[in-house]
Amino acid sequence: MIIIKIIDLSHLLKTKIPTYPEDPQLEIKDISPQDNTYKISLLKTGTHSGTHIDAPQHYIKNSKNINEIKLENLIGKTTVLKTNTHKKEIKIKHINNMPEKFEKIIILKTNWWENWENPNYFKQNTYSSKELTKYLIKKGIKGIAIDSPSIDSPNSDKNHKLLLKNNIWIVENLTKTNQLKNNKYQHAYFIPLKIETEASPIRAFIIE
Repeated sequence: MIIIKIIDLSHLLKTKIPTYPEDPQLEIKDISPQDNTYKISLLKTGTHSGTHIDAPQHYIKNSKNINEIKLENLIGKTTVLKTNTHKKEIKIKHINNMPEKFEKIIILKTNWWENWENPNYFKQNTYSSKELTKYLIKKGIKGIAIDSPSIDSPNSDKNHKLLLKNNIWIVENLTKTNQLKNNKYQHAYFIPLKIETEASPIRAFIIE
């Protein structure tokens, strides 16, 4: 019998989860009928709540929305880049397992997700340096995911623009990346809603 292990890298979406400053609070409200013959809920949220994906339209006008990203580019082999520093800015020299060959999807593992409930989570996050971002773009990646609220430093959007201009999607707010022990995985999934917007909450997981 084959035992399949699934590593879930997604935050639970629930009322009043941490959200980026000035983004709307997520709310799930029970709007079931009074006779309780069935249950129905109302979901109010910004598209960047929890573990989410940014499409090029987030920063690049007249570019792709979420529904226009091909599913085959959201599924596949992934390379996990592990940092060896406590610095916020992740440079090439801070990657302790830099491979010669990259898969089409990159996970940047910084362990910042451990600060999810900390007030500084969105204010002092880890992020990719411009040097590392440009290096990964040259390697021909299709997408990058990080376990912090942004691929950029607070109040910056340089990496977003560089990546999205090159049709490279961005996933932010991964969680539980401590479970990623390997440097590469064959089956990674970053699945958004089929929605005509610039971003979407996703279910991110890896099958070992």
